[in-house]
Amino acid sequence: MIKENTMKNFQRNFFGIMSVSFFCSLTVFHAAAQTAAADNKVAQTITYRPIPKSPDLLGVFQGRPPCPLAEQWQLPVDKDCEKVKTELQLYHDPVSKQPTTYTISFAGAGDIVHQYGGTYRWKTITGKWSVIKGIPSNPAATVYRLETGPPGAYFYLLKGDENVLFILDDNKAFRNGNEDFSYTLNRVELVAAKK
Repeated sequence: MIKENTMKNFQRNFFGIMSVSFFCSLTVFHAAAQTAAADNKVAQTITYRPIPKSPDLLGVFQGRPPCPLAEQWQLPVDKDCEKVKTELQLYHDPVSKQPTTYTISFAGAGDIVHQYGGTYRWKTITGKWSVIKGIPSNPAATVYRLETGPPGAYFYLLKGDENVLFILDDNKAFRNGNEDFSYTLNRVELVAAKK
């Protein structure tokens, strides 16, 4: 009887420890997936639009954040919208490396476009951007600040590394994503589609 109780306690403790270890490993893995890493690679993405080729192009970044992001840009979305395909092109002076302009495009938000017998939403916005320092959790962080139109209205992106930008809220704090919705933009290399 004592051996049987000891074995049951061992099994209960063993499975409890294994469950906690498994949960912790998932948490660590998930946290690692949400951070900038040295091995971030630039992905290729196919486009039918002209590919910008200019010495002042700093980079092209894409992502699919949730539709409420479009509200920050005051863009209409459809009622069933879940994600907005977003492409950001950042430009800088090729000599001084100082920020100049940006172009951001939203597929799934903005004006209704009629094409090929169907409709979709699309909006492209251009403006100026600058580099500032600091977020509430890290005063030394590099932040890209995009002017969104009205004076004092900005869109903030935390530079995770050369290939990843994290979309911040109006207070320069992180937005909470999950396995379905990410508030990140990743550097991409545009590749012309074969026609």
